[in-house]
Amino acid sequence: MHIVSPPPQDPGLARLLVAAVDELNARYPEDPTDHVLDPRARFLLADLDGEPAGCVALVPLEPGVGEIKRMFVDPAHRGRGVATHLLAALEERARAAEVRTLVLETGVRQPEAVALYEKLGFHPVEAYGSHAGNPLSLCYAKAL
Repeated sequence: MHIVSPPPQDPGLARLLVAAVDELNARYPEDPTDHVLDPRARFLLADLDGEPAGCVALVPLEPGVGEIKRMFVDPAHRGRGVATHLLAALEERARAAEVRTLVLETGVRQPEAVALYEKLGFHPVEAYGSHAGNPLSLCYAKAL
């Protein structure tokens, strides 16, 4: 597995991002959200056997704090450690950028994501930003 920093117009990344939004919309049809990408997002792409297998982005929120966005693994590649490798690479990148805390939002209908984040040392925190007050949102943080 190779983890790369793709250009924004990478077709494999674009396919994964569309699939991620489609999956979110299927899980949360009553909660349509704005899925516009933050222009500050810096993506990592997992390449598995020559195919884009997953992606994740880091978005700076404030000095020392970065938000994990668009964590997604193609269903055909799940169960192979892609998400764990992506998050490890993202943490390396975050440390290099002097990020001391990572935050993220996931949802109540994503138990596999919750299990992954908790296994990797993220802990629940109060909902932040636009997620505050949303009963479908679960927010997590991790000190680096």
